Amino acid sequence: LLLCGCETERNNMESATVGTVMVINGVTDADVWLLPDTQANRKTTVWGIATAAQVKTGESRSTSLCEAGDDGAYLLRAIDTNGFYYSADGVALHDGWTVKITETEPMSAALEVTDEYGAPQHTYDVFVARL
Repeated sequence: LLLCGCETERNNMESATVGTVMVINGVTDADVWLLPDTQANRKTTVWGIATAAQVKTGESRSTSLCEAGDDGAYLLRAIDTNGFYYSADGVALHDGWTVKITETEPMSAALEVTDEYGAPQHTYDVFVARL
């Protein structure tokens, strides 16, 4: 068991990991959170310790994957060093998969998810806003 940003409640409970995912940052240096997609997590802005902290532009980082939320899905949250916020909901992930955040045009981003073999699984629109 690892203490991670898998739960937003501030009760310092440990959360079981179910595997690892690779996070690839195709935007500005950022902190990235992969959270269970639950109503409670959708309503909060306090996510705990970043799942992948200080991920540099172009960097790949292997990180723990906690148990999924409602319908087996995750939330992606990220804040970059320029003060931009990134958000995607309902993200399907499994052990060994990869998520890549990419800028598609100014103020627009996508989250590309591939399986453990590199086969594309889904591309999610990412909400981007300046904080």
